[in-house]
Amino acid sequence: MESKTTKSQENENLIVWEDRFAIGIPIVDGEHKRLVELCNELYKAIVSGNNSTRKDFVFNTLKECADYVRTHFIHEEKLMQVCGYKDFEAHKKEHAEFAKKVLDKCRNFEKENYYSSMEFVKFLYGWILSHIAYTDRLYVDDLKAYLKNKK
Repeated sequence: MESKTTKSQENENLIVWEDRFAIGIPIVDGEHKRLVELCNELYKAIVSGNNSTRKDFVFNTLKECADYVRTHFIHEEKLMQVCGYKDFEAHKKEHAEFAKKVLDKCRNFEKENYYSSMEFVKFLYGWILSHIAYTDRLYVDDLKAYLKNKK
């Protein structure tokens, strides 16, 4: 059963980027902002009232999200490697588990409905914010020290 939404829900963002999410590495902060935008686009696609185009739009947004996540993780993992971040393997494992969930969602998209899609976007919301707000901050000092010594 599809849920009806109001126009205000369709235009609202699920996540609002705040300065407190910034980790102080401009390229990473920019990529994190894009991930937040993609999560918001996915949310808006799900709550849009247009059933005829919703599924295609959700799928395309989800695919773009999966592609961007892969690109971002490659960049972030290279930064962690060059600065010798001690917990690189654990961080990389978190990335791999997250990427697998996103890819699984893309592969099994035909089984999706409004409610399972909303559950997934809530998962994205929680993961993105906890990963950015906590996990990514763990390598920032190592990276800043590396960049400072490189000058």
